[in-house]
Amino acid sequence: MKTTRYSFDAIDMRTIRFFRQITKLPLILIVGCLIFNGCAALEEAQQLREAREKEKRNKEYLMLAPSKGEIKIAEDAQKAESTHYTITFGPDLKEHEDFDENSERGQFLESALGYMESLYNEMNTIFGFQPEHKIHVTLHDVYNESRNLATTTTQYRYESKGNTSLKYVTGIKMDFPLAMYKKPDVRAHELTHAFTNIYFLPTWFNEGIAVLMQTEWAKGGSHPKFDNLETNVKRNLDGVNDLEDWEFHGGSSRLLQWRYSYAYTIVSELRKRFGPDYYIKVFQLMEADQLHSKLPSKMSTSFLIYYLNQAAETDLIPFFESLHFKVRRLTKEDILQNIRQTNR
Repeated sequence: MKTTRYSFDAIDMRTIRFFRQITKLPLILIVGCLIFNGCAALEEAQQLREAREKEKRNKEYLMLAPSKGEIKIAEDAQKAESTHYTITFGPDLKEHEDFDENSERGQFLESALGYMESLYNEMNTIFGFQPEHKIHVTLHDVYNESRNLATTTTQYRYESKGNTSLKYVTGIKMDFPLAMYKKPDVRAHELTHAFTNIYFLPTWFNEGIAVLMQTEWAKGGSHPKFDNLETNVKRNLDGVNDLEDWEFHGGSSRLLQWRYSYAYTIVSELRKRFGPDYYIKVFQLMEADQLHSKLPSKMSTSFLIYYLNQAAETDLIPFFESLHFKVRRLTKEDILQNIRQTNR
């Protein structure tokens, strides 16, 4: 009896311990799942943080292929030269605390030219053409009494050939306050001008393209797009879109900001409608016929639309008329006739 009871008790105790272990399994599984899911959630959160950081870095820095071009730095490191550029320190930077030693200037110039050459190659790929002349960059502490204004200036030469006066680009010059040069999107904006100024474009289109590159490619810029072109239009006293009056960078700050944003909105809208390669087609058409070189001044918006229509394979006159541009439909013969008249 004792033995039987002992055996029963032993079995009973083993059974009880077994069931206790069984009852612990769900808890272990639950804790395990929580730990696993927690790790997975942490890993996912980490990946999201890394993606956000990468996106932030991509917005702050253009990730470009390294340039293989040769860079020559002057002995005093006040100037350097590469395949497509020269960069010179302006007089007011010679005593700058960051550049008062040759080694500091030399390192900066080598890095700057390497970056600008990479940017040049990228622009060449995007536009499908490049300026014939080397671009001369001058860095300043203050430029035109400002640390917030960078400019690109294109020099021209006129030459008579028969009954036609031809205009050629002879040089391209960029001036950057150091604070503006340090912004990759500003460099992209100004380099766009170096590529497009050779076509003597209307000011509004030239600036619109530059802001497009600065904002949608270089992920920078400070000129937001309008959500509606028709309701945000500004007209001059003749009822014409104010962009037609844009010749220089002067004017009230509010009006100037509107011009940049409105021009950018038009250029971006056309790219959205006709695809990312739309402007490559436009510039290929300009390059092919070289009519711009025969103009006595900048091309008109109607002249520009002549190319925009061909690249879009549709008539854009109604679009521009709806925005109160004073334009008319031109043929190539119309343009040639105008060139002949102006060269008499």
